[in-house]
Amino acid sequence: MTQPRFGFPFGLILLILGVSCTGGRPTQDHTDSTATHRKAQTQIANPVDTVTLRRGEFRSQLISNGKLRAQQKSDLRFGGSGGSVTWLAGGNGTAVAAGAAIARIDDREARIRMEQARQAMQKAEIDLQDALLGFGHDIADTAHVSEETMRIARLRSGYEAAATGLASARLALENCTLRAPFGGKIANLKTKAHENPKGEFFCSVINDRMFDVEFSLLESELPQIRPGQAVTVATFVEPNRRHAGRIVAVNPTVDDKGQIIVTARIPNPGRLIDGMNVKVYVESAVPDKLVVPKSAVLVRDEREVLFRYDRATGRAQWTYVLIEMSNSDSHAVVANTDRGAELNPGDAIIVSGNLNLADGSQVEIKRK
Repeated sequence: MTQPRFGFPFGLILLILGVSCTGGRPTQDHTDSTATHRKAQTQIANPVDTVTLRRGEFRSQLISNGKLRAQQKSDLRFGGSGGSVTWLAGGNGTAVAAGAAIARIDDREARIRMEQARQAMQKAEIDLQDALLGFGHDIADTAHVSEETMRIARLRSGYEAAATGLASARLALENCTLRAPFGGKIANLKTKAHENPKGEFFCSVINDRMFDVEFSLLESELPQIRPGQAVTVATFVEPNRRHAGRIVAVNPTVDDKGQIIVTARIPNPGRLIDGMNVKVYVESAVPDKLVVPKSAVLVRDEREVLFRYDRATGRAQWTYVLIEMSNSDSHAVVANTDRGAELNPGDAIIVSGNLNLADGSQVEIKRK
């Protein structure tokens, strides 16, 4: 009888079955290598910076918005009906001294009236002499004229009316010249020479050597402010440049929004302009606080945390904290005891390289 023939050699079949039974598992050498790599990864130290936690004075900071107003500002207009402008001291921004002329309008008509009033006064003086002679008094010796007699003589001679007319004409002539009520700068001038002033307003004079800034604070922030307290302001043009001043007034009433109006006074170093919008910073010192840089505090699981450096193990310790106060660069913190946290002066606080840390992460202090 003829034996059946197989399509594959029997040895080849055994070899295939042997390979398939391994299930693609890595060899022992490969498994050991992967575990070693993972262990090495967990032991890689994260470079960090630390500060030593200390109790100290915390700079409490209130921030508000305000607008600069010149301490002295006056809107000016010509007193009379006037005419066209015949002379100007300068344009907007021109410096003027107290009492200095800023502008003049056509004063020819006012001068004619002044001359008429002067002549009327001269005639009234002569008529007054005649009236006194009629009462039997020597015009050269009016010291012996009674008050009542002098009053009647002045009325009969028209002296009183002439004196009033002269004063009125002199005032009208003076009103043809606009003068600065105080030293400062011309502002908001819109009328040019040989033009009639537009409306009643002509220009403003501002004293920009000193500015007042009004800003609002919440009713709850009132205990942190007082007259005489130092403030700084920064413009939106130069936000990193601070200008120092002091609080001069606190309005003793709360508005319907629960806010209080505070006024501070700021000397002008020459870069501030009336009407500028500014940020106002009010600082006060609060003693005996644990202060850390803002970079030390992170938000994890909707709670504030920081990492302490364990000097013994070289690891980061996750610590829950509560923020008591904040300013532009720091927090005053306490341990969140409800979460079992502990925080003490002398602790090393990680302030950089902490964004990707976990509790127990191996860290390494950067060399300075």
